[in-house]
Amino acid sequence: MEKRKRPLYHRFKHRFKLPYSLKNRLLIILSLTSLLPLAILGSITYYSMLSLLENKTKASVISHLHEVRMSLDNTFSQMNHVSQQLAFEGKVGQDVERYLQANAYGKKALQDEIKRELGVIGFTNPNLGMIFYFSAETNERFFENYMADPSFSLYKLPLLLQANRITYYGPHKSFNPLDGHLVFSAVRKVDLKERDDIYVYIETNYKWVEALIRNQERSQGYEHLIVDAKGRIAFTEAEDAFPEGGLFPDIRQEKTPVNGYYAFSEPSNQGWRVVTVISKSSYEHEVNKWIGKFTGTVVAAIFISVLFSLVTWRMIYDPLRGLVREIRDVKHQRPAKPASRPGNLEFDMIHEQLNHMRARISGLIEDIERSEREKSALELEKLMNRINPHFIHNTLDTIRWIARGEGHAEIDRLVSTLNKLLYYNLGKNGEPTVRAELEAIRSYISLQEVRYNVRIDVHIDVEAEVLDLPIPRFILQPLVENALYHGLDGDGVIEVEIREAETGRLLEIAVKDNGRGMDEETIRSFIEGRPEAGKVGMGIGLQYVVRMLKSHYGGGALFSIESTPGVSTTVMLTIPI
Repeated sequence: MEKRKRPLYHRFKHRFKLPYSLKNRLLIILSLTSLLPLAILGSITYYSMLSLLENKTKASVISHLHEVRMSLDNTFSQMNHVSQQLAFEGKVGQDVERYLQANAYGKKALQDEIKRELGVIGFTNPNLGMIFYFSAETNERFFENYMADPSFSLYKLPLLLQANRITYYGPHKSFNPLDGHLVFSAVRKVDLKERDDIYVYIETNYKWVEALIRNQERSQGYEHLIVDAKGRIAFTEAEDAFPEGGLFPDIRQEKTPVNGYYAFSEPSNQGWRVVTVISKSSYEHEVNKWIGKFTGTVVAAIFISVLFSLVTWRMIYDPLRGLVREIRDVKHQRPAKPASRPGNLEFDMIHEQLNHMRARISGLIEDIERSEREKSALELEKLMNRINPHFIHNTLDTIRWIARGEGHAEIDRLVSTLNKLLYYNLGKNGEPTVRAELEAIRSYISLQEVRYNVRIDVHIDVEAEVLDLPIPRFILQPLVENALYHGLDGDGVIEVEIREAETGRLLEIAVKDNGRGMDEETIRSFIEGRPEAGKVGMGIGLQYVVRMLKSHYGGGALFSIESTPGVSTTVMLTIPI
């Protein structure tokens, strides 16, 4: 027969055993349902946003680097193109050669023409600044569009690269003394036929370098390096980490860590490179800022989730705990307390049904108790009916024999005593007290003395303070009767002691005889009311006393028998006052 697979829930439950307590189960389930989705979504969001921000920052750096490299390429190409126009191949270069060979009048005419042409070149190339010719031997300058610094010297300039017939320098301070900004420059030999020492000098615009490289608003903490074809740092903005003139490592990958910076490099067509470096803290600033916000959001979300979980837990567990308390009160029969309703339809319905059940159980308990009381009363009445007719029969039989053998006066006394006892035992003469119970005992003893024609020695020791205390009716006579029938053999003594206990709340009654005593089995048969106790005639009396105490005092009264065979028997009662 094919074995059926157990459902997934049972397999899970068998493998991972949940806590037995509903409280712990609720805590685990609510924690998982609130924190697990948050952890999954938070992880996905964290890694997605982290990658997105890193890519965004990286793309921004690369884009800026590319822009700088393209601008430099364009500028260098522009300076190369202008230098070609100013060299001998161009019209201006040819005019310069004629100027150097002309007389004074000819120089004046050519000077105006050359300045006009230089002005046109400067106007059409706004990224260029200072332009002039100079002699490498005499350092004499010609056709300056701006007044140059007299200390002009190519030896002071940082060499960037040499390409073909043009040399690039920079960035360096402009030779325009009124400027002072950083510029790139280019020097090209004019190649005149008659003069071999003439060169043309071209600078970029005095604001171009700072607009391109040192625009902090755009660069966002970027620092730039220009590295020549040999790896030498020709220009640096991070002098501490990358000093000018030092060698820069050949990086092949994007975002390469170098000296605590991330370095991004892009080569030009001429062999030089533009390197953008950014400190790790600046590079990760936006990421760290987002991580801080994300962490705060996660903490707030966890707090809110835990708060809602606690609220949900209290909404479920607190009403359940209230139900458990009420059920425990019903179990231990404690009085009902006004319980606060949880304000939840389902739990309110359960509380209402529980209150109905409590009321029903209380009613049933009252019915049972009332039935038990009625049953006890009937049993007591039955016992009384079993005891009194037997006693009356024997007494009347005694009266009959006395009437035969003696005069009427004794009969009158005997009948009077009997009537008094019967009236008391049948509850015809008011509420029972210790005093009335003792009077009934004396009447009973008198009747028994007449019946058996013996002297019964009964000693009664009672405190005066307890004579008027209430006591159950017909509770001493069965004890004296038991001592008389089961303890004495003829000339014994019965002692009755009644006194108040030291606590002032209990009444102690002792009936003692010095007769033949009883063994443990006989004592148990008397107390339990078994048939063998009734064979001797009055064991039923002790059963009546036990039932009477239970009926009046419940568990508040004590009944005991102490007996030593052949020595004595003492029956002890302790009842509440």
